[in-house]
Amino acid sequence: MGFLITRDEYGVPQVRAETTADAWAGMGYACAQDRLFQMDYDRRRACGRWAEIAGSAAFGADVLARRLGLTAAAEAAVAAMSPEVSAAFAAYASGVNQAIAAGAAPLPGDYPVEPWQPWHSVAAYLIRHVLMGQWQHKLASAVLLARTGPGVLSLLEERPVPGTPLAVPPGERLTTAVPELLDEALADIEGHLGFLAEVEPGSNAWAVSGRRTAHGGAVLCNDSHRALDTPSVYWQCRLTGPGFDVSGATFPGLPGFPHFGFNGSVAWAITHGDADTQDLYLEQFSGTRYRTPAGWAEAEVRYERIAVRGGSPVTVPVWVTRHGPVVHGDPESGIALALKWTSTHRPNRGFECLAPMLTARSAAELAAVQDGWVDPVNNLVCADTSGSIAYQCRGELPVRSSDAGRRLPVPGWTDACEWTGVVPFDQLPRITDPGCGFVMTANNVITDADEPYISHTFSQPWRAERLRSLLAEPGTFTTAELAGMQADSVSLLARGWGRLLAELGPFPDRRAEEARALLAGFDGDLAAGAAAPLLYACFLRALAETLYRPALGAQTWAWVASAVLPPTAGMVRRWLGNDTWELLGGPVPPGGDPEASEARRLRVLAAVPAALAAGWAAAVREGGPDPAQWRWGDQHRAVRVHPLSGAGVAFELAPDAASHSAPMSGDADTIQAAGYGWRANSPFTVTSLSVYRQVVDLGQPASASSVIPGGASGDPASPHYADQFARWAAHQRIPMHVMPDESAAPVRDELGEARKT
Repeated sequence: MGFLITRDEYGVPQVRAETTADAWAGMGYACAQDRLFQMDYDRRRACGRWAEIAGSAAFGADVLARRLGLTAAAEAAVAAMSPEVSAAFAAYASGVNQAIAAGAAPLPGDYPVEPWQPWHSVAAYLIRHVLMGQWQHKLASAVLLARTGPGVLSLLEERPVPGTPLAVPPGERLTTAVPELLDEALADIEGHLGFLAEVEPGSNAWAVSGRRTAHGGAVLCNDSHRALDTPSVYWQCRLTGPGFDVSGATFPGLPGFPHFGFNGSVAWAITHGDADTQDLYLEQFSGTRYRTPAGWAEAEVRYERIAVRGGSPVTVPVWVTRHGPVVHGDPESGIALALKWTSTHRPNRGFECLAPMLTARSAAELAAVQDGWVDPVNNLVCADTSGSIAYQCRGELPVRSSDAGRRLPVPGWTDACEWTGVVPFDQLPRITDPGCGFVMTANNVITDADEPYISHTFSQPWRAERLRSLLAEPGTFTTAELAGMQADSVSLLARGWGRLLAELGPFPDRRAEEARALLAGFDGDLAAGAAAPLLYACFLRALAETLYRPALGAQTWAWVASAVLPPTAGMVRRWLGNDTWELLGGPVPPGGDPEASEARRLRVLAAVPAALAAGWAAAVREGGPDPAQWRWGDQHRAVRVHPLSGAGVAFELAPDAASHSAPMSGDADTIQAAGYGWRANSPFTVTSLSVYRQVVDLGQPASASSVIPGGASGDPASPHYADQFARWAAHQRIPMHVMPDESAAPVRDELGEARKT
């Protein structure tokens, strides 16, 4: 008994075992060999102990982690697991500890690594998702409200624009606007947001059925986008045990393949659903008591000691109300914000679906076993070897007593916005084998229906519209054509500006006219080697500032553009998406407000000349005086930065700069999503991009492939630390479901015996 680990030429492990427990142990062992630093990093961040290694720079994040109570939530989740799932997490932990005993160590290797426990896997998962929810977005909206007032905030439209492509049914569009909720939400909180005024400075997946492919087999493609972590947030693995053989990618430290995988019969991928599963409650405090509808109640207050490398330990108070932990503000000042989140407000049993995903034999079956998944709410896309495809919205959606909390924090001293239940799984959006022959998701609106409520905001519509336009073309697709969409760098927003600018002008300002002339007729392809995309990016930045700085004021616009609260970057994109969708050719269903549309059109057009002039000046500053020498990829680059960089730790990255930086095409509005910040004169360094690409042709299973922007190993000294980076940058992939050859290097099983396989 035991497990065997072999590795392909990229160091990606295959774990084989005769028992399920040994398979999970082998997965833990292999992951610890590759990514123990990253596992320990996520564990420490979740537990509020990263400052022990990184010093004072990590102290603030440790305080937030202690406030969030992720340790207790992870322990509760493990205690609530079924025996089968609990055994999997325990076996995985035993494998990690066997690897530690065999010499695996975190980097830089000068601090001891603690044994891995089953709840550490849950904690590491939670820290990767707590900031992906809506609570920071609601916090950012509250800051804007506090600084600008309701009149300005109501003009900054974030609701999905009518005409936006839907996930269910694919190919259809949003027909009506999401109701405005600002006035209702303001009823009890506007006078209590003063302390917030002091705050200072997403993914694609699609599947095409066998009816729409040239060879008759279904094809699944995905392009998951997150911040560019180093090591990569995803770790590739193949796991073979009794009754299952699965290849895919998962978070280091987590048994199973909840996001991306292929089990020989079914392939699956997810995108973030942008669902509203987190509420912020304004709580009024008096001493250690807080106000409730029934009077004053005693808050839970505990004190936690945070060790800081190079400094003295600091003891911090942690407050909890009936709604959850206080995450922002100081209760001693009389008011603060508490967070309620589906992942932590009660024991999370969402990991129960991990085991049945390994053995599902059809797309419909894989979708069905998602019942019970909790967080994040995902768009799950899957395809099987019979040619069938499916879409399933999965996750726990709370049912609320009112709509008040959809955009802003709500008063905690009333019961006006309490959770009264969850949406039943059979009421979540789903579709199997739609008539159009494809399913797709690009963080776009999920359904046109009013119920169930999923979110007040989704991603800007242009990326989804581009993907929809390609998949809706008549005829059949080859696998190469479908995979090639991952590299698509055409922005329909940029193309729309090319058409519009060809109809405007000439402008009297020389710089504005030079910019207009260069962008007139632009086809929207933001290729790394082209000149026009640099000017377009500078223009878009200037347009956003020209439109929104006057309304927000210089100081608040600077705060928004700085993305100190990360959601503000996406907020600006949604404002622009709503302001330009109809103007630039986005389809709009009948029944809109023509006066509002005309006012929006005139407001944007009035800003164009100044934005063009400012964009031209910025492009000259970035690329030099000769536009013929401009190259978008010179300024628009993906840069890998290790979390220990700048932390004062004796640690050197691999010296090969080419393995840490690459020119990028596209922007946030293209399928090759590669967003950048809004702050004027700042680099166009990519802030969010593809971290795991996967292509599975279910008609030719052996051809399945994937790639990450890095490598299997987290050790900068390893040849597999960055050996996939160049292939990733070139939109090439590596095999993901093939047997390793006989030349694999010896590895050790849990008994410490070297075996050659």
